[in-house]
Amino acid sequence: MRVLLALILIICQLFPAESPIVVTSKVITVQGNTSLGSFKCDYRREGLRDTLLLNESPTKHTIEFDIPVRDFGCGNFLLNKDFRKTIKAEEYPNAKVIVKNLKRSGKYYTCDLHVNMVGKRLQYRKIALTNIDQQLVGNIVLDFEELDLSPPRKMGGLIKVEEQLALEIKLGF
Repeated sequence: MRVLLALILIICQLFPAESPIVVTSKVITVQGNTSLGSFKCDYRREGLRDTLLLNESPTKHTIEFDIPVRDFGCGNFLLNKDFRKTIKAEEYPNAKVIVKNLKRSGKYYTCDLHVNMVGKRLQYRKIALTNIDQQLVGNIVLDFEELDLSPPRKMGGLIKVEEQLALEIKLGF
């Protein structure tokens, strides 16, 4: 009887039942560099109860970020205005990020991301996620060219924004 119980426990350890991840906060941060320094704009939602199941089929249990571009905060009204102008907030007032196909392998996670921004639909497969302080954190780099945007220039070209933007997604659980 003890041997049977030990076998059952060993088998359960080999094929653990995955518990769902209940996402309680979502943060999307866009970072970039200029010839004068860097900027950081973010969108936050707290107090959520979205559920993602691990290792499920890609069509089940997705999390969607429907983001009003006006809700991004960059620290002050001038940066907010420039950011909104750069990503064409008047023409495209909403952005969308979809997290799909969350997988766990040991202590590492991956997911598929679908980004719909300024009228462009971008797909990223198997984005690595790191578990940092009860948050799954993933990063991708977007080029202005990929989004059919041109980096803004100020003061006759003295202040330039670099060609790439870093997009960070945090799912708190």
